[in-house]
Amino acid sequence: MVNAASPAALDPLTCEGVWNVTAPFMWFDLASADPGKTAGFYGDLFGWSIADAGVGGYRSFIGGAQPWAGITASDDAGQWLPYVVVDDLDQAAKQAVALGATVLAGPTEGPAGTSVRIADPGGAQLALFKPFSAAP
Repeated sequence: MVNAASPAALDPLTCEGVWNVTAPFMWFDLASADPGKTAGFYGDLFGWSIADAGVGGYRSFIGGAQPWAGITASDDAGQWLPYVVVDDLDQAAKQAVALGATVLAGPTEGPAGTSVRIADPGGAQLALFKPFSAAP
């Protein structure tokens, strides 16, 4: 097993006590054609705990006592999608497009906030995210 950095060693951004990831990233989603096998791979490689999130087969990776990423089924090739917290989702999406990004999806409302998925000018994807309540 490979030892990944302990969440306690990071400078966390904590939104309502749910997330424990270093700013500006606050969440990561992993799409996989075989979520069970992929979750097992990361569990075996890094010792990450996996928990059922109770939402249509969506599972969470747990670090310490906090979830920090999710894994879901997808017909596409496996891909990590980082989420970046923004103050103004509409303005951030407009600015991203003005700088050459492409909006791929959204705005999409989830259980913790609203996101817009974009591809940067080089094709890398990320989600701009506005939580329903601000970080403390």
